[in-house]
Amino acid sequence: MCRRENIFNGSLLVSFLLLTIILGGCGSNANMAAQISGKWKPVQGNNIMAINLNQNPQTLMIDGHTFQAEVESIDKGSSTMQLKVATDDGPSKVWTIRQVWDDNGSTFKLAFRHDGTTETLVPVSQS
Repeated sequence: MCRRENIFNGSLLVSFLLLTIILGGCGSNANMAAQISGKWKPVQGNNIMAINLNQNPQTLMIDGHTFQAEVESIDKGSSTMQLKVATDDGPSKVWTIRQVWDDNGSTFKLAFRHDGTTETLVPVSQS
């Protein structure tokens, strides 16, 4: 009987470790930066926003103007990334980008908050 219990306990431990590795890898900072990086367009308007958080230098390009950015923090629970953005008009500002997933969890929009406004962005390929 002891041998069966040891095999069962060992199988449970291996399953737990694999699940931990898989779930930990899905929510990594680099993965979220890669998911967000690309070309986006506001739901209302024609401006294209290019987000590059997956490579150095990290940048946001809005209306043809490039802003240097640095990922300050990521809240995996709310799928929110805070960015420290260098602006032309003085000190750096904190802007946030939040992934808003659809009901089946396969695609998302972005809620982009900056300078007191929030815009909903969709991938350029979906516009």
